[in-house]
Amino acid sequence: MKKNRFTLYLKIWILHITVYYLIFGCILESLEQWYREWPVDWEFAAKIFLSPISGFFGWFDGFPLYVILSVAIFLVMETFEKSNSFYSYIIAVFLSYIPVKYLIYFNRGFPFNIVLRSNQKEQSLEVNLLYAIVPALLISSISVYLLLKKKWSIRKAY
Repeated sequence: MKKNRFTLYLKIWILHITVYYLIFGCILESLEQWYREWPVDWEFAAKIFLSPISGFFGWFDGFPLYVILSVAIFLVMETFEKSNSFYSYIIAVFLSYIPVKYLIYFNRGFPFNIVLRSNQKEQSLEVNLLYAIVPALLISSISVYLLLKKKWSIRKAY
């Protein structure tokens, strides 16, 4: 039973990291390419496909191995709250990726916006990170829900 739960948790977080950071990287890279009026090329595709690795190491989040915070919140909820895995996952990612990330950025003096600059345009484009975080969280949450629905029911197997 413990091994089944461990593999389920591992699958949840591998799926989350892969899907979340692919979507997040795709949104950020697409905005950058669009604003700079660059053509889509192999470098663009490579940056998107490597974004889960970048995300895992915290290069997108501005904090090394940031995903460990989400996993820790998830494990605490699974251990003490005994709620179902999907709800624990949802609470952990939304809590760690929106308010906690905002507080980290705020306390470190970073804006919660990305600023895109272009040599072809005189003004810069400022985009709030929520425009990339929220769609990536929604899509990764749907993919985790589908994984749990396929593997087990959403309810825990005790």
